[in-house]
Amino acid sequence: MDTTTISIGDVKITPFLDTALLGDPKIFMPDVADQFIAECAPTLDERGLFTLSITCYLVESEDKRYLIDTGLGNRRREGFPMGHLDETLQSAGLKLEDIDTVIHTHLHIDHIGWNTVEDDAGKAKLFFPNANFLIQQTEWDFWMTPKYLADPQYECLVQCVQPLTDLADITFVEGETAIDRNLTFVSTPGHTPGHVAIGVYSQGERAILVGDTSHHPIQLLHPDWSPTFDIDPIQSAATREKLFDDVIADNRLWMAGHWPFPGVGHLVRLDGERLFQPS
Repeated sequence: MDTTTISIGDVKITPFLDTALLGDPKIFMPDVADQFIAECAPTLDERGLFTLSITCYLVESEDKRYLIDTGLGNRRREGFPMGHLDETLQSAGLKLEDIDTVIHTHLHIDHIGWNTVEDDAGKAKLFFPNANFLIQQTEWDFWMTPKYLADPQYECLVQCVQPLTDLADITFVEGETAIDRNLTFVSTPGHTPGHVAIGVYSQGERAILVGDTSHHPIQLLHPDWSPTFDIDPIQSAATREKLFDDVIADNRLWMAGHWPFPGVGHLVRLDGERLFQPS
């Protein structure tokens, strides 16, 4: 797979596709499914399904390599394809040991999968052996409770997140904390309580990696359309609309991991409507 590296001042960002998912509008946004289907008809397949990318971003800043989220991973999970981030990184000439830090926007299944893999004895081991982890404390506290850890639906947390306490160096942060001189967490709650985007500012240029603040470009026109995966749909809608307008006002480069790969471009306003212009 071809990869393109984007420069934001002194920062380099490379999108890597882990895999793609097929989404059903009637499950994804049941309250507005008919309108979604009508407005997005050209992008739907013959079954009425649409594609969601699972994109991770390698960010190189101040001699460090940060991986933003880790996709679905290589475990077989009902309803999900297996990820191929291992192959896409290798094809770009990267070694697993090259990743210094994993940064999580949040702790959903499609963002934590390559944190760990199983060794020959079936025990979890770090996939990126030299990586430490940056995780929002609010996000960790929400998910790392018996309510979720004992629920088979959230087995991914037991496999890919809980083992980090013994296997990795985790730094917990709260809210809009600087990562280095070029990178900072941007608070974007709603999808999950501790959800964050990653802001980039270097040499007068700006970008933002939005995590799951937005899942689909149709939300530019309908920011109030919150998918079923948003824990607080009212808050996520408000967060999404504010971020759209802030990004347009600041002319930040937009990077959305679930939008059509690579999800990179600019948001603009034309005739009163927000539009996406892919790079």
